[in-house]
Amino acid sequence: MNKKVLIVEDEGITSLELENKIRKWGYDPVGVAVSGEEAMVMARDLKPDLILMDIRLQGEEDGVEVAEKILKEMKISLIYITAHSSDFMMDRAHKTSPHAYFIKPFNDNELKFAVEMALYKHEMEGKLKESENKYKTLIDNLMVGVFITELNGNILMMNQYLANLSNGNSSEGIIGRNLRSMFDQSQEIEKLMGKLENEGNLINENLTLINGNNQKIEIEFSAKISKNIVYGVVTSVKEVYPS
Repeated sequence: MNKKVLIVEDEGITSLELENKIRKWGYDPVGVAVSGEEAMVMARDLKPDLILMDIRLQGEEDGVEVAEKILKEMKISLIYITAHSSDFMMDRAHKTSPHAYFIKPFNDNELKFAVEMALYKHEMEGKLKESENKYKTLIDNLMVGVFITELNGNILMMNQYLANLSNGNSSEGIIGRNLRSMFDQSQEIEKLMGKLENEGNLINENLTLINGNNQKIEIEFSAKISKNIVYGVVTSVKEVYPS
C-alpha cells in the first residue's frame, strides 16, 4: 500500500505541483486542504502518514497551530513548506518536532529525500509501537508479577498481575508510586531492598505483605540489581486470605 501524504497548502499552483511530485515519487497524495479546519477534518478522515504543511493558510489558524492540534490526536510525520522564515516562526514550528522545514522555492531532490526519510521514520515508529503493545500485552497476561523499580522503590514498570495484588490498581496508574506505599509492611520491603543492594540478587525470598484491601499475601520474591535499578519477579502467590 502506498504511503499517504496530505498536502496543506492554500496556493493552487503550489499544491498542484506538490501533488504531482508526490505521485511521481510513488506515494499517494490523498488530499489537499487550504485551511486549518479542512486539514483537521482530512487528517482525521484520511489518516495520512505524512503532512506537507504550509504555515500561512486561509482562515484564523496558521499551519503551526493546526499541526499542534493534529499531533495531539494522532501520530503523523510533518514537513513544513513555507515562504516565511522569521526566527519567531521557526521557533514555533520547531516545537512541533517536524521532520524538515523547507523555504520556498525548494529543491526537488532535497524535498524528495526528506519525504522518503519522514515516511521511513513514521513506518519504523509504527512498528516499534506495535512491538511495544505486544510486549505489554504479554507481560500483563503473565500469571507472575514483574516489576522494575529504582533502588529507593520508585516504580518504573509493573505488570497488571502484580498491580492487582496491591489494590487492583492499573499498571499504568501505578508508575511513579513507591513500592513501599503499596503495602503496609514498608519496613519489610526496606530490609529486602537493603539485602538486595548488599548481595546483588535475591532468589525466592519469602515475604508476607498486607495490601490496601487488608489482605495478607504470601509471595516468593526474586530480584537483581543493575546500576541502581531493580528488576524483580514475584514467582508465586502461596496464599491470599483476610487479615
